[in-house]
Amino acid sequence: MAKIKKQYTAEMKAKMVFEALKYPDGISAYCREKGIRDAMFYKWKKQIEENAEAVFKPQKKVSSKEKELTKKLQRKDEIIGELVSENIDLKKKNGIL
Repeated sequence: MAKIKKQYTAEMKAKMVFEALKYPDGISAYCREKGIRDAMFYKWKKQIEENAEAVFKPQKKVSSKEKELTKKLQRKDEIIGELVSENIDLKKKNGIL
C-alpha cells in the first residue's frame, strides 16, 4: 500500500522549524515526534535562512497605473478563457474534435 505524501503549508513549515530550534530534546527528537525526516527539516531551515533578509527589505509600492494594468490583464485573461472554451464547445458540437 502506497504512503500518502503529507503536504505542509509555508506557515506550518516555518512554525515547525522555529519549534524544533527551541525543542529541549533536540531536532532529531522533534522530527521523530512530528513524523518528518531530519533532511526535510534542514532543507526548510536552509530556505528560511536564505530568505530571511526579504523580511526586512522595504515593500515595493504598487502604483495606481500598475494596479489598473493588472486588472485589465486579468479581465483579458478571463475573456480569452471564455472564448477558448466556447471555441472548443463549438468544435465538439460540429464534430471537429
